[in-house]
Amino acid sequence: MTNLEKQADEILALQSIFETKFRFLHDNNQYEILFDFDLLQPFVIKYNNKRSIIDYLPPFTLIIQYDDEYPSSHPPSFILSCFYFSKSSLENLCQKLDNYPFINGEVCVYDWIELIKNQISNELILHTKLDDEQINDPRALNGYLNENINQIYQYLINYNNEQKEKQFRNQLQTCLICTDIISGIDCIRLYRCGHFYCQSCLNNYVKITFDNGRFGEKLLCPQNQCQKALLPNEIKLIIQDDQLYQRYERLTLQHALELMNDIIWCPRCQSAVLIGSGDDNLAICDQCRYTFCKKCKEIYHFQVMCPKDYLIEQLKLQEQKARERISKQREEESERNRKVQEKDEKRLAKEQEKALAELARIEKQKATLAERNLVKQHYREIAIDLSDEDILLEKILNAERMEVLNTQPCPNCHARIEKNGGCSHMHCSRCDYHFTWSSPEGPRPPEITSLLYHSSNAMSVQSIKEELNKKSDTAKVSEQNIEKTDSDQLAEDENKQDTKILINNRSFVGSAIVKRVKRCPNNSCNKFNVKIGDDNWI
Repeated sequence: MTNLEKQADEILALQSIFETKFRFLHDNNQYEILFDFDLLQPFVIKYNNKRSIIDYLPPFTLIIQYDDEYPSSHPPSFILSCFYFSKSSLENLCQKLDNYPFINGEVCVYDWIELIKNQISNELILHTKLDDEQINDPRALNGYLNENINQIYQYLINYNNEQKEKQFRNQLQTCLICTDIISGIDCIRLYRCGHFYCQSCLNNYVKITFDNGRFGEKLLCPQNQCQKALLPNEIKLIIQDDQLYQRYERLTLQHALELMNDIIWCPRCQSAVLIGSGDDNLAICDQCRYTFCKKCKEIYHFQVMCPKDYLIEQLKLQEQKARERISKQREEESERNRKVQEKDEKRLAKEQEKALAELARIEKQKATLAERNLVKQHYREIAIDLSDEDILLEKILNAERMEVLNTQPCPNCHARIEKNGGCSHMHCSRCDYHFTWSSPEGPRPPEITSLLYHSSNAMSVQSIKEELNKKSDTAKVSEQNIEKTDSDQLAEDENKQDTKILINNRSFVGSAIVKRVKRCPNNSCNKFNVKIGDDNWI
């Protein structure tokens, strides 16, 4: 291929790659390419004490001039232009392009572009240090001056924001309130914080916030814990209602004026009036020329104290006197009540002493009568194995616990059933029997544990043992001293010397135990059984 053919092919390829950013200048041998830097990650640009993160940079300009010997003998001529690169940085890039290994017969413009892209760094941008060696290469154009760095720095920030906004609008976004997926161009992104929402959600939020009396700097971003306020132009864009926006501006201005200590409102035309900081109460409205007192808002008066203030002071004095009079009456009434209460307490104390004495007498009579009944009853005793004593006493305590609970035996299988609510229809889960709950007079009081009221642990086997030993109601006897009622039992225990425990009905605790315990009449069993409640079925 000839040089012209290779040049034409290269131009065609570059046009297809850069499209609108490729253009011819004077003739087909000279053209300009604008290309963007593909930043793999953002970097920071610095100027004085300011710093900013940059994601997008303005395009870099490369001007190419072909000659007849390209690409067969030497590369084409070029010019580099970039307003945010310093003169020295552009000259260094020109040297790197000169040093790039050129292969005779091969086109190189796209390789140059890639080389320039790879050289980009935050050190080349806004380079303010002067190099010791000045090359003064004429191919480096539009290098900025140090006095223009501030404007260039701000331009880079604005361009970066514009490109980010353009990228945001060209993509689909998710509203942070309703989570709907919408086009970025239909979203409203807040300038101060960067949060974005759909038009409908922000419109509803702003109107509700207005109704709640929040406007101005109190109208914050709806994102949770975001303290950035919405800008006035953002609010106007959101509500799209001129009347509502005018109301917002009026309320914002009114709220700002109310926070000023030197501004009050004219009582006639409701205009803002600027007042002085002196002791004079005079205020003059500039709109309607109304003179009034800045304290009471009435027509101006020469008295130092406003008539309303004087009236209020008099009312306060009257109220204070009334409070003192009522307080004194309450103290006197409280003293009378205290004396009456002391008399009542003394009278109640005497009555309580009489009642306690009468109660002690009745309890003593009951105890005497119970002791007499205890002596009169037919003597009974039971003999149990020492090893079975704890088990039997525990069964007796369980029986008392069952009687205290709201339980009744099943009429069919006699299993104890507890009722904790509902109607009187009962169902036994053991035998599947249905019956009606009878309403007793009340749960039976525990008989044994009530006799052990002095014990700290009345519902224990050890307490019953201690009570039995204290009353001398039990005694250990050998097996040969126990009367046997059954010949088979005597034969069976003939060679046993186990210790037995005797419990009789000559004490209150022993009587309660003997009444509850019954030996099984089956000669092959003869085990002790404990009766629960009034049901004689065992």
